[in-house]
Amino acid sequence: VYLAAALSAHNQKGIPAFSIYGKDVQDMDDISIKADVGEKLLRFAKAGLAVAAMRGKSYLSMGNVSMGIAGCIADEDFFQNYLGMRNEYVDMTEFVRRLERGIFDQEEFEKAMKWVKEHCREGADVNPKELQRSREELDQIWRTSVKMTLIARDLMVGNPKLDEMGYGEEALGHNAIAAGFQGQRAWTDHFPTGDVMEALLNSSFDWNGIREPYVLATENDTLNGVTMLFGHLLTDAAQVFADVRTYWSPDAVKRVAGYTLEGMAAGGVIHLSNSGPAALDGTGQQQLDGRPAMKPFWEITEDEVKACLQATKWCPAVDFFRGGGFSTQFKTVGGMPVTMARLNLIKGLGPVLQLAEGYTV
Repeated sequence: VYLAAALSAHNQKGIPAFSIYGKDVQDMDDISIKADVGEKLLRFAKAGLAVAAMRGKSYLSMGNVSMGIAGCIADEDFFQNYLGMRNEYVDMTEFVRRLERGIFDQEEFEKAMKWVKEHCREGADVNPKELQRSREELDQIWRTSVKMTLIARDLMVGNPKLDEMGYGEEALGHNAIAAGFQGQRAWTDHFPTGDVMEALLNSSFDWNGIREPYVLATENDTLNGVTMLFGHLLTDAAQVFADVRTYWSPDAVKRVAGYTLEGMAAGGVIHLSNSGPAALDGTGQQQLDGRPAMKPFWEITEDEVKACLQATKWCPAVDFFRGGGFSTQFKTVGGMPVTMARLNLIKGLGPVLQLAEGYTV
């Protein structure tokens, strides 16, 4: 009763307060922390660390609004007053400047290209023959895409190598814990898509080995970027950016395909399709307690990295993307537990987080 009264008073005064109850009543003199309470305490502490990690960091918009998508509009009140973050912005012409003037680590670029040629297998080109690009053109797209990856990372977190090259301001970065790249269509009508950049940065590994994934939203969808940031800070694992295309009920599948869903899919399936590429961790080639999983980056093994890369193909972009590019194609291992989330801003109400849990099938 005392705890409930105290919480009520705090809520009435607008003072944050949280309570943790155990499942079972304990004796008054039992001061031990039961397992369920311990788990709740650790989750609360993890959430507190996530809040602290965001505080004072920035969300970097690289470009602006993509194709009129409202989620691309950076709501500064939300970022600054709700998350305690700054908003920073660069135009996509900054990529052009750094590409043309070579403002990136040239040695790392050569290292990255060697790694890409060894580990990134190309997939099928589904474009009509007359629109398929030559080997020389595809090789140039790879080079530009890898440079874009280096540039985006440097824009987010900086790079002391740039200071050695005489670019002191560029070396600082934007202290960005998350970012987004507009791309469509102002960029992609002329330059390669951001798919390679986004897939590799969001993954838990690259040519430098296993490392913490970056959070980079496709189409500068700031709300998806924040959702991915929440997921990463709470799990320490990579995040997959995908659109929910539709829910296929058992009746709809039966009507269209003549197939009866069964097993884990008996209640229907949710069709996800990426607007951009997914982190390679999403292949499900990592293992946790004998099940496919996306693990905290420090638990990933070199063999699991190789398996993720082997399971992924990079397909030439379709002709809608006039500047070309490569997108990830892989089949996720079934039975992997997933949590899907989406943050929306509701006028007059504020942020609303939607959650759905399930398994890959």
